[in-house]
Amino acid sequence: MTRQDMEWVLTLFGTAIGAGILFLPIQAGLGGIWPMIILTLIILPLTYISHRGVTRMVASSEQATDITGVVENDLGRNWGFAISVLYFLSIVTICVGYATGVTNIVSSFLENQMGIDGISRPMLTGILLVGLTGVIVAGENTVLKVTSILVYPLIAILFGLSLYMIPYWNLSVFQQPIEPASLVRNLLLTFPVLVFSMNFSPICSALASSYRGKSATPDEAVKRTDRVVWWNSLILLVFVMFFVFSIVLSQTPQSMVDAKANNVDVLTMISLQSNEPWLRYLIPIVALIAIVTSYFGHFIGTREGLDGMIYRLATWNADKDSKAAFNHRKLRTWTTISMIAGLWMLAVFNPPILKIIGAMSAPVIALYCYVMPVVLMKRVPRLMIYRSTWGGVVFVFGLITIIGYGVAEYM
Repeated sequence: MTRQDMEWVLTLFGTAIGAGILFLPIQAGLGGIWPMIILTLIILPLTYISHRGVTRMVASSEQATDITGVVENDLGRNWGFAISVLYFLSIVTICVGYATGVTNIVSSFLENQMGIDGISRPMLTGILLVGLTGVIVAGENTVLKVTSILVYPLIAILFGLSLYMIPYWNLSVFQQPIEPASLVRNLLLTFPVLVFSMNFSPICSALASSYRGKSATPDEAVKRTDRVVWWNSLILLVFVMFFVFSIVLSQTPQSMVDAKANNVDVLTMISLQSNEPWLRYLIPIVALIAIVTSYFGHFIGTREGLDGMIYRLATWNADKDSKAAFNHRKLRTWTTISMIAGLWMLAVFNPPILKIIGAMSAPVIALYCYVMPVVLMKRVPRLMIYRSTWGGVVFVFGLITIIGYGVAEYM
């Protein structure tokens, strides 16, 4: 792998490591060990093939463009706009989860570790969102550099924390009896959260467009992006699942119930239980870094989708001169301000993050990442060479993700 490949792998990894890995252990702990073992065996090929489908759509195009431009060229403006809407929906709900998660982590840290009470949640949320978004406004190249820098210690600390928890593992959970009805229900509840935790689709379009612009042929771009997606999927599997199993095996089910009730991530929960002073201060910082690295990638992706929708609506019947004169900088300024305001209003109400992930974010991610590429590979002639049996499997699991959480809640 080249240095550029490694930088992209780390960027994709940083995009995926966020609220998912911090809340997946809670859902896994509530559901028991056996659903997680089953899901661990199947998630790698599903993650790789689904995200590979998204990148191949863009990397195989004749010219470097984004996912919306590719679909518009292949199927027309209506389909292009529909993909813009889907792309936006697939990540805007995630941003709500991140905004809520960041606020809860910092609020808990200030109250429990620093002893600062009575902080206004609306004010704290606003300060955090403006600060994080300010880094993005400074330039996307800066974001890439910051994310790359943050990912290195994040990888080391998460791995170190996973190792630290090994002496506290309670292996008696493997003696739990398997009840078929309960197993199915917990699989349906946990799988969407796992899909969310392994998701890096918001930045796949940028990855593929970058490689297409630097590659002589579409085939070369596809091969290079396939390699990056594979290595990132493998690294995600190892780190995410080792971390999840280590946390689940070292914590009690009641701890997970309390974490869900308080709408906090698993690291915040551990920091409040720990008797080690250094852990009480280090762990919340790790949680904050994990969410911040993901917030950057998802905010950029959400803004890209919103910009694309507004631009296409504003210039739907415009001529070339009007399109050329369109003020993209002004649009980006207003979309950035609108997103901060919208995220602030939602995060202030502290919506349940696990429900956002399982019932809202994961289904739209599945529609965008698991279902859409498979459908288009059967419809678009230039993409038909990428059809495979595994694509059908990914499609089925995408449908399960879309309906699974809702069905499980009524079982």
